[in-house]
Amino acid sequence: MGSLVDDTIADLLEGSVKFKRGRGGSSGLRKRAGRIARRAPEVMIKISGNTKGAGHVLSHLEYISRQGKVELETEQGEILRGKEAVRQLHRHWSQDGGKRGKNTRDTTNIVLSMPAGTDAKKLKTAVRAFAKVQFGENHQYVMAQHTDTDHPHVHLTVKCLGFDGCRLQVKKGDPQIWREQFAKQLRYQGVEAEATPRAVRGVVRKGVKQVLRHIRDRGGIPKVDKAKVRQVIAEAREERSGMVRPKPWEEKIRTRQTLVRKGWLTAAQTLHQSSDDQDKALAKAIAGFVKDMPPLKTERHEIKERLVVQMQARQEQTAGLGDSQEER
Repeated sequence: MGSLVDDTIADLLEGSVKFKRGRGGSSGLRKRAGRIARRAPEVMIKISGNTKGAGHVLSHLEYISRQGKVELETEQGEILRGKEAVRQLHRHWSQDGGKRGKNTRDTTNIVLSMPAGTDAKKLKTAVRAFAKVQFGENHQYVMAQHTDTDHPHVHLTVKCLGFDGCRLQVKKGDPQIWREQFAKQLRYQGVEAEATPRAVRGVVRKGVKQVLRHIRDRGGIPKVDKAKVRQVIAEAREERSGMVRPKPWEEKIRTRQTLVRKGWLTAAQTLHQSSDDQDKALAKAIAGFVKDMPPLKTERHEIKERLVVQMQARQEQTAGLGDSQEER
């Protein structure tokens, strides 16, 4: 039974880049499954952008240091405070720019965060350890912690040009690897954390880009949102006329999420047959986890539902006005 459960969980977690079945053995697999089922806080690592050119680098360093009011910490553990210290760091980094092209990136800017309530000091310690392991051998970097938002986060700015003369190249899948390393460092600090891919958690919708969130928070409507609404309206008209075009991407999403749910439930069913109380408890947690998974809705589906609700409200309002006029 143990092998079947472990293989099933491992198959699910292979959505995690570089996941190895042998890591931590059966115990490691089940511990991670338990954290996922209990919905342990998910770490977030986001590449917020890059800088190109000396002026851009300085602007970014001033931004993350809040014009020198927030301390910067280098890869060597040196603490930099004040505007002049930020400028000195900038001059130091600018002395060795290496060979440059039109679009040469000088820094890669990363934000690491956790949900509200996470211990800020432990978060910073985990980021420090993560940065040392991931970048310390070949890159200079600085980190700055911001605690003026709902959730604590750390800005990590990595100088792309390495000591070996090669530039940092972020490959597809690297952010997920980083998430897993960051989550591990948090757990070393006693902070419950996981780095589960969205698909493994049954999440269909992709994360919202920061720039879009800022526009929406200000009450604006991004161009991409307008385009999606127009697309949904056009599809609705096609459906009314009987012209339903196949959407293979939606079928792919449904198939993938059905397999994810089936995999979790298979593991839960097998664990439930165990005589071990911990296995039974894990089975119960997994079953509840699957039950509470979000519906199989893409952003397109949610836009369509909102439009339907708005149309119904308008129709009811129009009908109400008509009844009012008849009474008069």
